[in-house]
Amino acid sequence: MYTLYIMNSETDISRLVTGPLSVNTWCIPLDSRRVIVVDPGGDSSSIIAHLVQRKLTPILFFLTHGHFDHISAIPSLCAAFPGVPVSIHEKDSKWLGKGALEQHREFFEMLGARWMVDRYGSELPSADIMIEDNQIITLLDGTIIEDWKVLYTPGHSPGCVCYWNEKRSVLISGDTLFAAGVGRTDGPGGNQSELERSLSRLARLPPQTLVLPGHGEATQLYREL
Repeated sequence: MYTLYIMNSETDISRLVTGPLSVNTWCIPLDSRRVIVVDPGGDSSSIIAHLVQRKLTPILFFLTHGHFDHISAIPSLCAAFPGVPVSIHEKDSKWLGKGALEQHREFFEMLGARWMVDRYGSELPSADIMIEDNQIITLLDGTIIEDWKVLYTPGHSPGCVCYWNEKRSVLISGDTLFAAGVGRTDGPGGNQSELERSLSRLARLPPQTLVLPGHGEATQLYREL
């Protein structure tokens, strides 16, 4: 099942709820064909079917952070769509590449959820693009993704980011901000002070901003202020 968030006839953002922790995987159309896939958190067959059935071509796998529940479909998606780059902030890049699975096991064991990682055996690919604060992403072939800008919002993890479209007043907030909640900071790498600074930064965005979070339902920024 997927949900559409209407922008206009060609650029409706779709949500698929994926994986055992019900991550929101967002498909952001750039036009009638090309999309950015944000946080593919599992259920890779459903994500692939969604793209294929609607004749959508992913051009970027964008990760708001590196926790396993947000990235576990990456190996299957990279196999299904070879050459599509994976992007993440450098401070969360350790969650990708050789040896990353063991780090995920250790992380989720501390949270009592190692079972989630042990179900998977696919090695995670390394990141292709390291994203930075205020960056307008340029793909490996030189394609510039206009309108969408990276906002660095650490706290839930050291490398958390949001994805902001000022023109359309839409924020993909990952696990930084939810409807009636914020990202937890009690896990390894979490930092409450950094999260508070990140939330203060988001509070300066327009109040009517549509917030599309990493879990749960969409909201508007003024409701969370």
